[in-house]
Amino acid sequence: MRSPLEQTKSISLFSFLQLAHQAWKLLVIAVILGGLIGLAISFLIQPEYEAVSVFSFSIDYARTGLLTDVEEDQAMEVAGDLISSTEVVQITRDKAVEMGLPVKDLVLKKQLFAERRFGQWLLKVRWNDPAAAAKLANIWSEAARSVLQNAREAAWQADSLHRYILSLETCFQQSTANLPAQPLCQISRQADLQAEITKSGQELQQRTEMSHGFFPGMNFSWEQEATAPESPVQYARGGLILAGCLAGFSAAAIAALFIHKI
Repeated sequence: MRSPLEQTKSISLFSFLQLAHQAWKLLVIAVILGGLIGLAISFLIQPEYEAVSVFSFSIDYARTGLLTDVEEDQAMEVAGDLISSTEVVQITRDKAVEMGLPVKDLVLKKQLFAERRFGQWLLKVRWNDPAAAAKLANIWSEAARSVLQNAREAAWQADSLHRYILSLETCFQQSTANLPAQPLCQISRQADLQAEITKSGQELQQRTEMSHGFFPGMNFSWEQEATAPESPVQYARGGLILAGCLAGFSAAAIAALFIHKI
């Protein structure tokens, strides 16, 4: 003997099938009308165009040696963080305003999308104007390239300073052990070595902050500039039509319940 819960489920399914059989015309008409309403609404919504600019990244293994997957992934993520940083977005906004693009009232962060694809970062801009989308994507790319170049140069300088400080520490250890100074140790006095280490350490800290964590062995290039897209990337038409069909079906089903009293 079936449980009451199973009986309730059976009755509900039977009632639904009976309802669909008795009111199928109403359901079909409602679904069609709902889809047409969704289609009509989609024409009132401005389509979005997507312009894409591409940056390619690679690692100089001759400089860094072998890296783990985690280290490579972290290096790529830092580059992506710089591309989407507040500094870059602010530079992009200011430059866009200078060029006459109407970005003052836009939430620019919502118009810009940085998408990682293997060894590339794709800089995407969505707008209802294809030419403006391409122009804004290239403005963003120029700002990102400038910030990335500055970060890379600072990372190179920080890496060189780090190596230099290591050599100074070696010289200092030799001087305290009363060993003959090596040819590379141009500074032999302990006080001078300590002062040089302190000075270089302060400069290293500054360069490290300026690098924003950019990996010194990372190379990049602006591989592809954005061009005006020929067709919109999103009308939202399919989703609106589907939503209209579902809304029509639901409304018809509720109406049929009252009409047929099932």
